[in-house]
Order: sequence, then structure tokens, then C-alpha cells
Amino acid sequence: MRGRPAGRPPRRRTRRAAGARDVALQILLAAESRSAYSDRLLESRLREANLSSSDAALVTALVQGTLRNRANLDHHLSAFTNGGFEGLPSPIRAALRLGAFQMLFLTRVPDSAAVDESVELAKTYGHPGTAGIVNAVLRRLARGERAPLPDATADPAGNLAILHSHPRWLVERWMKRYGAEDAARLLASDNTEPSVSVRANAHRVRPDALAASLRAEGHGATPGPNGGPVLLVERGYVASRSPLFRGGALSLQDEAESAVVMVLDPKSGEHVLDLCAAPGGKTSQIAERVAPGGGVIAVERHASRARALRENIVHRLRLPGVSVVCADGRNPPLARPFDRVLVDAPCTGLGVLRRRADARWRKEERSIPEMAALQGALLDAAAPLTRPGGVLVYSVCSLEPEETDEIVDMFLKAHPEFTLENARPFLPPGFAAEEPVLRAFPHRHGTDGVFAARLRRR
Repeated sequence: MRGRPAGRPPRRRTRRAAGARDVALQILLAAESRSAYSDRLLESRLREANLSSSDAALVTALVQGTLRNRANLDHHLSAFTNGGFEGLPSPIRAALRLGAFQMLFLTRVPDSAAVDESVELAKTYGHPGTAGIVNAVLRRLARGERAPLPDATADPAGNLAILHSHPRWLVERWMKRYGAEDAARLLASDNTEPSVSVRANAHRVRPDALAASLRAEGHGATPGPNGGPVLLVERGYVASRSPLFRGGALSLQDEAESAVVMVLDPKSGEHVLDLCAAPGGKTSQIAERVAPGGGVIAVERHASRARALRENIVHRLRLPGVSVVCADGRNPPLARPFDRVLVDAPCTGLGVLRRRADARWRKEERSIPEMAALQGALLDAAAPLTRPGGVLVYSVCSLEPEETDEIVDMFLKAHPEFTLENARPFLPPGFAAEEPVLRAFPHRHGTDGVFAARLRRR
């Protein structure tokens, strides 16, 4: 019998992996209870957990991958529990999903390890009976058994909804607008792990020097594919563990999101209003561009998010000229007009399902008109705060017509003193298109789904 290599503690690898899976299960349970979105839970739990970099990366892959593929996983697990899957306790369902995800999608993990670790979780959070259920079900998957998917010809929407793990209402909506083939590509892109993208704090470090600084920390970085001002950092980068991030040298920001501020095009010395500012990625980008001599008023409705915004902008990034105001953007306590106004409005977030994997299971179709009403009210409030000749930019991380083009059309009808300007001259080359707005797609640009329109007050 082959012995254990000398000097290796017994079961050290197993204990470390189990720790990572235990953290992943706890995050899944918190996300299911809707205490916070998975990306925020990951950020806070990984900051608190005493995990190695490799285990932190494993936790991220397990949590986001399990949430992205939940409908697919549940389809097989429900079949192999004779329809009793939903009746199992939440921790046992989470343990089954983690094991199934590793076997079906995370091929670098051996099936035997996936089964054993999930059984250990079931013992910890359940009892021998539930551990036996987990063992029996996952061993069927390990033998190659699979539940058949809905027929792609008879039920194309049902097939795509299970295959790509999206709510059926959203699949049908995208198939109607984009066609089955393009919708399938968009659905598939939502299930890819997004790159970590960062933007240099121009007030602290030269953008061209940031890549070298990241390499010095042990992280490779390459320019964003669309020509925007971001760098894509290699997998495994955890911002909260990075001295560069903690020291305020960079911000986390998607390339399409950074293009929104390029459409706004703030100039040195100008005064800018960011009407829906948290978490502050665009606020910081604006502040860097208006310095020296300019200023930014950042409005955030929720007190806790306003505090976090102030901590990020003032204390971590140490950016000058930024004032945080806790107020409702629909009725801000402001009188002076601004050179430029950004309304990065709250939305359904259907363009960022890659990052907030659990968001797809929280959203309902009725939320689209509800968010559209809020977006229209915010734009109406921003209109008189834009000086004559000034620029107002409306943006959302959604591509739904009710939240994008229809909002802009209604605003222009209600405010004839504004006109839609062509955003193409301000966009990085990868985002430039025939239409006069920014419209970034996950499956076409490799970014978040983002819309932005540039409006000029006559």
C-alpha cells in the first residue's frame, strides 16, 4: 500500500477544502435568505475568513457557479430525490447543489471529493439520514446519470431556462426580442465568471503604472478588450486582500460602467452632480477628472450606503472635492445648477447577472415597470439641476426597453429643452456602434449589460 509522503500532516488537504466549502455553504444560505446579494456576501465573508488565496478563489467559484447554474442543478437533484428536493432543509439542499455543481461544471474537482465533502457538510448541518440522501443522490450523478432536459423543439424556452439556468419569463422575453440564437448566447454569457476589472485612481497613481504595480503584488493585468480605462486582473485576485486596493490606488469597475463617465465627459474645474452615487465607482471617476478646482456632489438615499460611499471616496481613495449628501434623488435638497449631471439610476440589474448570480432568482417581471417609474422620476428631478448648455447622462445596468429607450423618449417629450446627443465620439472604440447611445452586451463586449444616453440642455 502506498504510504503518505513524509512530513505531510494527515488529511490536511481535506480539512482545508472542507473549510472552503463550509464558507461557501454559509454564503449560499445567506443569499437564499436574501440578507444580501452574493457578491457583497463574498466580499465581506472572504475578508473575515482565514482562508488561503486558493481557497478564497474556490469559495468564489463554488458560490457564484452554484447560483448561476441553480435551475440546472435543481432539475437533476429534484429528479433523483423523487420530487422531494424542495422539502429538504435549506443546508441540505445547499450541500447537494455544491456537490452537483462540482461534478457537472467544476471539472477540476474529482467526483469522489465532491461527494465526500458534501456528505461531510450534510453531517455537520443535518443528521445521518440527510447525509445518506446526499450520498445516494450525488453517487448517481457520479455514475453519469442525468435527468433529461425539456425538448428543445417542443419547448425551446423551457429547454434554455434549464440549460442556462434563468427564469422562464426572462428567457421568453429575450427570445422574443433577440431571437433564440442570440438569446442563447446572452444566457450563456451570464453563466461565465466575469473578469475582475480595475481602474487606476488617477489622483494617486498613473494609469500606465498600475499594471506594473499589480504585477509587483503577484497579479497579471491586461487592458480591457474594448479600449476603456480598465485593466483585467487574472483570476484569483481578491481586492480586500490587495495592498493596492486598501491603499486607494484603484477602484473595482466594469469596463462598460467606466464608459458611462466617458459619455458624461466631465472637465477639470466643473461642478458635477451624481444623483444616485453609491457605491461610488463613477463618483470617484468623475472626481478624478474634475480635479483640480472642480467638485462633485454625490447623493445617496440610504444612510448606510452613504456612509460606505463617504468611507470609500474620502478615506480610502482620498479624493478631494467630493461632498456626500444623504437624500432622495427624486427630491434632492439642491438649488444650484450643475455643469453635468449623472443619473445612474436604480434598475432591475438584469444586465449584471454574471456578477450577481442570485439576482436572477429574486427578480420578477413586474419589477421592470416599477423600476421604470422610479427612473423617470429621477430624470425629472435632474432636469432643472442641469444648467443651460449642460449635459445630463442617464444610465442603467439593464438592457430592457422599458428602462432604457422608453425612459429617454418619455423624458424628451416632457422636457423639450433637452436633446439627445450622439455618444459615439466619447466612447472607447469597442463600444462605438451605429446608434447614438452606449449599449454594452455581456455576450458581445464581455462586460456588464449597460445603457447610457447623453442629453444636452439647450
